[in-house]
Amino acid sequence: EEMMGEHIEFSALSQADAYVEFESHLQILETLLENYSKLLDAKGLTDRAFIPSGYRLNSGFLQSYDRIEIHLEGYLSRFELELLEAISSQTELVIHYATSRFNLKMQDRFGSLGISMPNDSMVSLDMRKREILTVQSNTAQIDAKVYVVKERQEQIAVAFVEIEQMVSSGIAPEDIVLILPDEEFKEQFILFDTHNNLNFAMGHNYSRKRGYKSLEALYGYWQRYDEQSRYLLGRYGFDIERIDEFGATHRCGVGGFFEVLHRLEMIDFAYVCEQAHSATESKSQSHNEQVHERYMHFSQIFDSRELSLKEWLFLWLKTLSKITIDDLHGGKITVMGVLETRGVSFEGVVIVDFNDGIVPATSAKDQFLNSTVRAFADLPTRGDREALQKQYYKRLLEQSTQSVILYSNSDSKLVSKFLYELGLGDAVTTSVPHTLLYAQPSQIVEEIDPIVEFDATAVVWSASRLQTYLGCKRKYYYRYIQKIKPKRDTELNEGAFLHSILEHLYQEQDSYRSKDELYRRFDILLGELLPYSDSKTAYQKLLWREKLSGFMQAQIEHFEADWRVVAREMDIVGSIGGPEFRGRIDRIDQNATDTLVLDYKSGTVPKEPKSLNPDKVVDFQMSIYRLLLEGRYQNIRLAFLKIFEDGAMQEVSLLEEREELLSEHIIALKQTKSLIAAKCEELSRCRYCEFTLMCGRGDYL
Repeated sequence: EEMMGEHIEFSALSQADAYVEFESHLQILETLLENYSKLLDAKGLTDRAFIPSGYRLNSGFLQSYDRIEIHLEGYLSRFELELLEAISSQTELVIHYATSRFNLKMQDRFGSLGISMPNDSMVSLDMRKREILTVQSNTAQIDAKVYVVKERQEQIAVAFVEIEQMVSSGIAPEDIVLILPDEEFKEQFILFDTHNNLNFAMGHNYSRKRGYKSLEALYGYWQRYDEQSRYLLGRYGFDIERIDEFGATHRCGVGGFFEVLHRLEMIDFAYVCEQAHSATESKSQSHNEQVHERYMHFSQIFDSRELSLKEWLFLWLKTLSKITIDDLHGGKITVMGVLETRGVSFEGVVIVDFNDGIVPATSAKDQFLNSTVRAFADLPTRGDREALQKQYYKRLLEQSTQSVILYSNSDSKLVSKFLYELGLGDAVTTSVPHTLLYAQPSQIVEEIDPIVEFDATAVVWSASRLQTYLGCKRKYYYRYIQKIKPKRDTELNEGAFLHSILEHLYQEQDSYRSKDELYRRFDILLGELLPYSDSKTAYQKLLWREKLSGFMQAQIEHFEADWRVVAREMDIVGSIGGPEFRGRIDRIDQNATDTLVLDYKSGTVPKEPKSLNPDKVVDFQMSIYRLLLEGRYQNIRLAFLKIFEDGAMQEVSLLEEREELLSEHIIALKQTKSLIAAKCEELSRCRYCEFTLMCGRGDYL
């Protein structure tokens, strides 16, 4: 592919090989290329390597544009340059290019066309006329801070601190980039990015996902049939006896292979069975579009082949290993590899791993032919590739207002010599905030109640946060100050799932006319949100359907009374007496005159009291909702919607008394300057608390 792009023949490489080091290798490659070309022609396929020798320009498409402008950052092969010349003959083509001492080879390429470019300049040129339109001297300076740490992982903590300082100085998080010269380092950044502040532009490797890992475990089992591989498959939830029904050496076509994967429930895309008796889409699998695209291509390419199941699985794993999945966490700090920085600029730049051998990185393309042969044949050398990467780093750094470079000296690693080419001085050894990496609580049990500084106006409150604060100061200390998270429950959370399905239920419709219509939509959502076919899930679906019968009927009667859903899972933020509060309202309904704020409840709801006991009331959720919504809606009423109690609505009473009590608590909050994290006196609250053992309470096994 590289030779074709540079219009280099094998004979030219042979002439460059003065010591006949690669003669037999080149002959093999030439034969492979010829045979490969014949095979592709027979199949009606092509490869990028053959595009330079067999392409046509889409003249109609090109002539639909009066002018095309290209902002060039990288290197153009002879074919690509030839392509641009051909395009410029059909429409005006302008190229914008930043010259420096790191892209002299590209400047020579333009020089061979009669276009002489000044160095260290921003140049715009007309390819058709082969003349320079504008030249602007590049006077940008690089002023980066350079830090060295002992261990590689310590760069993570320092990078987070530097990013935080950039944000504090006024740089928007969206204008900050974290550069990973070695993109595999992203896995360790993911581990410590507990707040999902990072957005990985290079995506995530599909090979680290469960779907791929389960197939990898199956391949390992078919290779070894040992106890360890059996155990691993069991951990992924697969039935070994069922797998053993299919022999690894069984030969079949590509359709038969995917049929076996389908029957083993190892397909991670929307799959339609080939057999007539099961010509339905797989209900037990998720819908991964990228995997489905690879499946379609894979099936077409190997349509006429017959291989063993193990051979098919090997090829399928190779195909899946190249998939990357977009980062959906939505962090504001962009994480990129250096090649992705072409054509973009950021105000804040943090570069890690600035070590020799990593910056600039070497390419696998340099491992076959040595640089002498490459230079003789006028192929890009290792030095050319490194210079190109240096240009990317230079452009990125000189366009930033703040930049930081980090490297480690563990295992006698050296800083990249490129650092000195950039004109930057020696690195500063910096202290590493290890608490960002290892913020684990002490194992020593403290006898005294912790005392911490407290500022109620410095945090955004929620109803649950306030309830925790009023109910138990120690629990508040653990959860919100120490930020200790409870163990994640692997079982399906019934309440959370029902909240989700009820949100989707009114996503497209604000009301329903009949119970049957409501049930139909509910059944569809059950299949979409819980696409598992095991017996436990099937039973759970039937149980919910039965238990929600009264809820469904109550909802229809509610809508017949002219109520309509106007908001679902609505986030609200506002100030109440000074401190900021936020909340998420499950649902808001309206009729012609009133507004009804609903909170879904799948558990038991205490009856509304006739009078309030100020010492016992700690839950002000509905009062907070009403105060935040005041002014937005008229005639606000609040009620709990009891899902499993025939959909009954229990209106909240004594709102004025509750709000007066809430106001008193807020005044007390603002006057509190320190928090004594004492344990609560009501032991009944400890029964379902996640910190029971830490407080030395509850039942011990």
